Amino acid sequence: MIRIRPLRPDEWDDIAAFIHHSTNSWYRKNLNRGIFGPDPLACRIFPEVYEALDPGCCLVAEENGTITGSCFYHPRETHWSLGIMNAAPDSRGAAKALLNEIVRLAEDAGKPLRLVSSACHLDSFSLYSKAGFKPIRVYQDMLFAVPEDGMPLSSKPAVTEKVRQATLSDLPAIVALEEELTGLRRGKDHHFFLENTRGIWNTLVVENNGITGFMTSVGHPGSRMIGPGACRDTGSALALVWSHLDRFHRGHTPVWLAPADETDFVHACYAWGSRNCELHLAQVLGVHPPHTGLVFPTFMPETA
Repeated sequence: MIRIRPLRPDEWDDIAAFIHHSTNSWYRKNLNRGIFGPDPLACRIFPEVYEALDPGCCLVAEENGTITGSCFYHPRETHWSLGIMNAAPDSRGAAKALLNEIVRLAEDAGKPLRLVSSACHLDSFSLYSKAGFKPIRVYQDMLFAVPEDGMPLSSKPAVTEKVRQATLSDLPAIVALEEELTGLRRGKDHHFFLENTRGIWNTLVVENNGITGFMTSVGHPGSRMIGPGACRDTGSALALVWSHLDRFHRGHTPVWLAPADETDFVHACYAWGSRNCELHLAQVLGVHPPHTGLVFPTFMPETA
């Protein structure tokens, strides 16, 4: 019998270890690599950040007193996002039970439910597809080992001189730009990044007759990703990603999700030396607005 209940604060270390083990087990078995480093407690960033953003919005599946599944979710003004989903390798039904409960909660709130999931994990894709989610966008996961001394100046995009660090005073413009380009509002997330009480976030903007793009990145042992971001044009997107790599990720190997249909952007990333490490699909249950420009989701926190 599977019981669904909220995660308790005293279980954060346990859920960090569970996320670490279940995720790495799948990646090692199916893609011959791990995704998290050796320390399971580095994954404590998930409950710490997500409970700070959305208290009480993590559900666990429990069978015979043992946690066999977990999932975070993120209610927002225009939509809900389904967060990182984990299930024990030997569980039969924990992921489905968790998904059914979060779908019910989102439907009760009258909001579409969005997610970004691995296109390589066919069991995961089938779970969401059977629940009614439809794919709307393909992302290429780009991986790049940044030199210790930074990005080569010869690769510097033209618009980079227009990039600057964002401040809380930029919040209204960032929220407005994202809503204009995507139809989504998540001011709560952007305020959290800009406030940066944990000291792990950086947000940059391109200002060229107004803000034409923004991009946040996280630097932490449990997650090193560039995103979320939204840009009006390819030049702004390239300048922002390059600047994040050069300023905040020297000597590290961050990942970003590049829109697969934005060929000019993707090929410029290849020219830097980036390589593909996975594919992800943006999926929606319910209505979704069309988008313009270039949109970059992330997993810390999840922004589908």
